Amino acid sequence: MIKTENLILQLTSRALFNTPVDFNPATTEWSNIYKEALSQALTLLIWDTLTDKERMSVPENIAAIWEQNAMIHVMNNEQLLYGQVEIFKLLDDVNIPAVIMKGSSSAVNYPNPSLRIMGDIDLLVAPEQQKKTVELLQANGYGEANGEDFSTHISVSKDRITVEIHKEPSGLGINEDKVIKKKLEEFFSDALEKRQRIGGLPFLSDEHQALVLILHKLKHFLHNELGLRQLCDWAVFVDKKLDDKMWEELRPRLEEFGLLTFTGIMTRACVDYLGLPEEKAPWNKDFDKELTDEVVEQILESGNFGSKAGTYGILYFTDVNSSNRLTSFVKTIFDRCKYHWPVCAKHPILMPVAPFVAYAKYLKLRKEGKRAEIKPFSLYRKAGAKQKLYKELKPFVVE
Repeated sequence: MIKTENLILQLTSRALFNTPVDFNPATTEWSNIYKEALSQALTLLIWDTLTDKERMSVPENIAAIWEQNAMIHVMNNEQLLYGQVEIFKLLDDVNIPAVIMKGSSSAVNYPNPSLRIMGDIDLLVAPEQQKKTVELLQANGYGEANGEDFSTHISVSKDRITVEIHKEPSGLGINEDKVIKKKLEEFFSDALEKRQRIGGLPFLSDEHQALVLILHKLKHFLHNELGLRQLCDWAVFVDKKLDDKMWEELRPRLEEFGLLTFTGIMTRACVDYLGLPEEKAPWNKDFDKELTDEVVEQILESGNFGSKAGTYGILYFTDVNSSNRLTSFVKTIFDRCKYHWPVCAKHPILMPVAPFVAYAKYLKLRKEGKRAEIKPFSLYRKAGAKQKLYKELKPFVVE
């Protein structure tokens, strides 16, 4: 692990759990620290945790950029919070039950919720209410975002606020075991009924939130998109919510869904690398340290949503349900086509042309600077070790 990444982990630990940091600000390469914080979506959290002396040692040009970035995120967070209040007033007026997933429902567990950078608003509604929710928001100024209509959620936007309306929890679709998927669907069937209100906003119950966090992290980990910000979300959730009583109730669920190993590794990573007090999760030591270290290395390598260079597109060679990299490639190409172009699932005759449509769309987004370059031969070489790692985490494997 390079010095920059190690210091980022120490500063994040201090921000979350007030752990001590041992470094010399005067000799720190602050440009590297800022770049790493930016790639992990932690610029706001880490800037806030720096002492006055540490900030004085940051070169003026870097400090100016960093402060500007932090201010933009503060204003964006406030805009999203205001948007949430507006949206739930509209939904309450027409009696559409909904809850917030991720975002502010994760931020509420942070020592200072305003320091958790938010990207958009994720709503969970009943499947039969999804269309009505979209129409309601569109009638109130929200337009279709990016022209994308996903199989599980629909995006709309207004004034730089993007709202994703989900008909199922994020990450549920990555599982291909029909028995386990049915069990998960049954588990979430009363999620809206059991919602809780915190600060006037509706959130999932703690048990449902735990599973959503794990599924969401697993989804992004398997797509090589899991960054430190998402690991922080789990660390503060365990600290604030996951007491011994809840763990006793949650562990059998995780075993039933084949998610125990991944959850244990995520928790051990929070203890070993993010300063989560061990007494908050003494059971974390039941899980393999070497595997935990490998997982953290990948998180540091990928960055938030795969933002760091060199690994964008590796998901095409690392499908956890496939036996090797080539079958992963074929399967993932068609799965992604059905995900981003749902009409293919209804009309299979379109599947032969779908990859070409997807590639044309990628080239357009690449030209606009919205997608990183894909290097297929380099990714293929890296994918072997990653696919082996994914198998060791045994997602959705019931033992």
